[in-house]
Amino acid sequence: MACRNTYAAKLAVKDSICENDSKISVYEINLTSLSSVKKCSENVLKQHSKIDIVILNAAVFGLPWTLTEDGLETAFQVNYLSQYYLLMRIEKILAPNARVVFTSSESHRNINWNMDKILAPTIDHLSIPKDEYTSIRAYNISKLCGILAMHYLGYRWLNSNKAVFCAHPGSFIKTRLCRNWWVYEALYTSMLPFSKTVRQAASTVIYCATSPDLNGLSALYFKDCKRCDESDLAKDTHLSFRVNDLTREILRERVPDFKDTFRGNELRNVGEEVKEAIDHNTLVSHYSN
Repeated sequence: MACRNTYAAKLAVKDSICENDSKISVYEINLTSLSSVKKCSENVLKQHSKIDIVILNAAVFGLPWTLTEDGLETAFQVNYLSQYYLLMRIEKILAPNARVVFTSSESHRNINWNMDKILAPTIDHLSIPKDEYTSIRAYNISKLCGILAMHYLGYRWLNSNKAVFCAHPGSFIKTRLCRNWWVYEALYTSMLPFSKTVRQAASTVIYCATSPDLNGLSALYFKDCKRCDESDLAKDTHLSFRVNDLTREILRERVPDFKDTFRGNELRNVGEEVKEAIDHNTLVSHYSN
């Protein structure tokens, strides 16, 4: 468990149903700080040689416009960038059949980018400037980025047994996500009779992380433990590559001695993996949009 508040995390461990909570390690990570993400990943790499499942579950919502110490809009960095950077850092110890799950949201559909007019996304499309900011819009964009990252990784791991999924747990789930503004707190409370419990909401995420039904599959979006289509924008494979390149550029500008592990592995494997992949017409049609 990598958490900002390690005290709260340790209390959660004590309240968990695990038979042996001594097997749960808690790491401190502040997702508003890329240096904190780097430090956390270094601690993980020192203590573990293999990871089977990664669940990228952290999120903020309902914040006023704020910047992180890295000069980025907070929801974008916390909900997407820092978690993706953590994954980049620990990729080398992912098991051969590892699964990665992004906790996603149906709200990713509520974005009106006109890709016919946008040649390539810029940092202002992802890290929204103050004069264009609403908390809902920032949240939606961060969740879209997660799905686009899933599609990029699905291509990247195409000929491996690694898998990546996005899971929508449900709407108006009464977690601490809504705590930042009393209006959202009141709204989520009023929806309690009609929404899932936290345990029910977790089921789709756990299904994606563990179900043998998904063996051999990857780069799919789920809600209610069933596969469903994401938005057309989220399925745009070219956009997923452009956002991935922009993500690398953002990290390269802010992280000293940034090691682009994703790019390095990609170049090493291009002759072995991609050549084989392009022999399959179905894969070509899927990844060429």
